[in-house]
Amino acid sequence: MRMRYLLAASLVVAIVLTLRWEWREPHHFEDEVMRAALAEEVRRDDTRCPLSSKAVEQARPWVLAACAAGGLGWHEAAAKYGDDAARVFLVYGEDADFVEVFDRLGHPVVPVIAYFVKNGSSQYLLQETVGQSLSSLWDDRQVGFGLAEISPEQYGLIAIHELKDRGHEMLSEFEIVDGTAVRRQFTRTLLGAKNIVLGGVSDLEGVITRGERLPTWGEMGWAAFDAVIVVGGVGAAAKALRVARAPVAAAGRGTVRIANLRAAGKGVFQSLSAVGTAAGVAAVVALPYVAITRPHLLTNAAGWIAEQAGLPAWLGAFAAYLILCLVLAFLLRMVLAPLAWTLRTLSKIVGRLAGAGGVRSAAA
Repeated sequence: MRMRYLLAASLVVAIVLTLRWEWREPHHFEDEVMRAALAEEVRRDDTRCPLSSKAVEQARPWVLAACAAGGLGWHEAAAKYGDDAARVFLVYGEDADFVEVFDRLGHPVVPVIAYFVKNGSSQYLLQETVGQSLSSLWDDRQVGFGLAEISPEQYGLIAIHELKDRGHEMLSEFEIVDGTAVRRQFTRTLLGAKNIVLGGVSDLEGVITRGERLPTWGEMGWAAFDAVIVVGGVGAAAKALRVARAPVAAAGRGTVRIANLRAAGKGVFQSLSAVGTAAGVAAVVALPYVAITRPHLLTNAAGWIAEQAGLPAWLGAFAAYLILCLVLAFLLRMVLAPLAWTLRTLSKIVGRLAGAGGVRSAAA
């Protein structure tokens, strides 16, 4: 097969595939590569989240991240509590006390924590106010008359600390109605009186200080995902994508633009390799593994890099498809050329044998 025919065929196929890629429903490369890494993570033999392939495809990325880190309880929490479960995981997923509480008490802690974040607690507020006043007296400072300032995220962290100490007793103060925690006032009064006598949350000031370093409750985008507890190759993909999201298009022209473009390309390469690493594949063959199992990621990556350079995304996709088609055409030529020679040789041998047999028959 002549090479020019293969080149023409490669060009035509690349154009068709690029048009198909351009007309499909748009997907963000960052989301796709994170989902791919998370999906590979939960499909490993040693996973804490043995979901079916259909469940993995339908689950949101944060659910896969939470399930891989904390087990199937997070998949149930997502189904029962929706966005509240997502926010609890994104805000408190890395906190050691929360991880311990979730492992011990299960997903019912999620709506309880969300309750305190949304509604606060007069008990916690009063306790912190009194504590600050006593601290001021102890340090010979002027005592203020205002209430203490506690952020919604700090209220949630205090609730986690109390759940760690009281466990199921605290959960018994709440009833879950349509995925939302509703406090049982009578039970709260009885148990609250006991806690006033025996003491409330210990080290409240330390808990509140830790809460100052948390993401905000309303943060649901990439900034929150960067802070999420991630495992295995997913963490590597997230780190690489933070580098890859450099503002290349705003860098202007020249060496700075080229340097940023190289940084973005390096970040994309590392993130794609991390997808293979998340599947348990050796780093050496991670990228070829992704190219075989998820070839669309390579095309999306090329389109993303083109966008960072201020070029149309379809141009990057076309370049990726053309290179892929040329490689396949070259491999096809390498396979077909010897095969064609072998078939021609066999045809000649068969023809000669047939001719020799016909001569013998005529002589007989």
